[in-house]
Amino acid sequence: MPEEALTCDVLIIGDEVESILTAVSAARAGVNVMLVRRSTGRLGGLSVRGGLSYMDITPEFVTGLFKEFLQRVGLIRVALNPDKAHQVLTEMLTEANVDVYSGADVSLEMGGEGFPARATLQLPDKTLTVAPQVVIDATPDADIARSLGVPYLVGLGGMLGADQNFLGVSPVFRITGVSVEGLQAFEAGLRRKPGTPQILAEALPYHEPGLRAEYVTRPTFAPADMDYLDILNPLIGIDYHIWRHGDPASYADAGIFIDGGNVSRLSDGSLGFNGLVAKADALDLDFKDLLALSQGGPIPAELIDEMAYFEHYLREVGGFTEAKVIPPEEMYVRQSVTLLSRDNMTARKAIEGGVPVEKAVGTFSYWLDLRGTMLWKHFPGEHLPKPIFNVGLDVALPLAPAFQNVAFVSRSAGYSPIGQGTGRIVQHNAMLGEGLGVAAALAVLSHTALTDIADNGMPQVQAILKNRHGGRLELSGHSVWELGQIEASALLKQDEAAIERLRLQAADFSLL
Repeated sequence: MPEEALTCDVLIIGDEVESILTAVSAARAGVNVMLVRRSTGRLGGLSVRGGLSYMDITPEFVTGLFKEFLQRVGLIRVALNPDKAHQVLTEMLTEANVDVYSGADVSLEMGGEGFPARATLQLPDKTLTVAPQVVIDATPDADIARSLGVPYLVGLGGMLGADQNFLGVSPVFRITGVSVEGLQAFEAGLRRKPGTPQILAEALPYHEPGLRAEYVTRPTFAPADMDYLDILNPLIGIDYHIWRHGDPASYADAGIFIDGGNVSRLSDGSLGFNGLVAKADALDLDFKDLLALSQGGPIPAELIDEMAYFEHYLREVGGFTEAKVIPPEEMYVRQSVTLLSRDNMTARKAIEGGVPVEKAVGTFSYWLDLRGTMLWKHFPGEHLPKPIFNVGLDVALPLAPAFQNVAFVSRSAGYSPIGQGTGRIVQHNAMLGEGLGVAAALAVLSHTALTDIADNGMPQVQAILKNRHGGRLELSGHSVWELGQIEASALLKQDEAAIERLRLQAADFSLL
């Protein structure tokens, strides 16, 4: 098989939205960038092939390249048209002169002083080699970082016991033949049914009584001028479970269930439904299985069957006789690993406001979302806030000095088991990726290490970001809890303890 040597300054591996925006950021900062991906399908990964058309967006913190991407896609509030997203991502890469190689498996060899020596790209018909100065692993599961030996926790690091170590996984399907108004009317009818409070009590024993009572009064939310429908209680899912299994009491521990759904209203009239959740552990999906699913592996047969059952339910119980459920191309795997970084963003750090202003590339806010876990069963009474935190580069840099010019940006970057609830959100990683792309370019142009830029070059990074953002880089991270609340949280203590265990396990690692 022929081998060909190529050149580039910065190598980005992965094709998620944040992967592509990281590549565009580095290229716009004046260096030669190559993007390599395993898939040959549409660009955009989870947000396109995975069907996750309901973008979790905090509008007041949308900035930079992510803002440009959303504007060019024509997004109203949350609903991302996958075909348009692929088109815009392709255009942005082309405009930035980023070289793209698809269908490639990548291996990386390190040289001395923490710099990459050579990356090998194995394509179906040839082998390419390249010697980049900076490598950014932007794969969802940190493929390159793990292959190099960067220490990591699997899943939630054992925080929730042997019965649940992973967040839920989802096939985010589309629905046709169901109107928004019809779905709202159906949900409202379920809330009015006699016996609903008792059904909720049986189905949700780990939810506080006050919260269960609130569910009965929560209507769906679908502003007429917006592109989404929020189903703010799990009653459709519970009713579906009873239709499917006959017993509301088994809902709480079900391996596959439907909860309150996030529904995107797409321009073709279809609905993107993010509400079917499977507990990975209950389906006997181990770490290897999750990696295969997140890399485009076939959707498990149990979930194909479940989507078919839900279609029948919509037709028979909901009265939507034309309802059709369309499975996605790929699965939504929320989280698989947590890497050890120079400064892991734990839930506590996020709640306290994140990194200092002088080290930040932006501010972000989103819930510590642990969908698919039985958090209240293991930590009764715990209610996590919505943090507002400054984002820094150290979360994307390995702790080991042997990897000075290697970084990572994805849901698997340096968070913590609970911190990744907000760290895994696309908007967050797009912001982090843009800052990381600028830092990578500065490292190349100044012939220094990426870690040196993070330590000493942040004024330059911030200046470039300010220029891109119209002369302003607003940083507003702050604590959203009093110290007493933080200290009283058993969940936050366990979360930090998981990262401390990872540090202790890595203490003997030869490259630390």
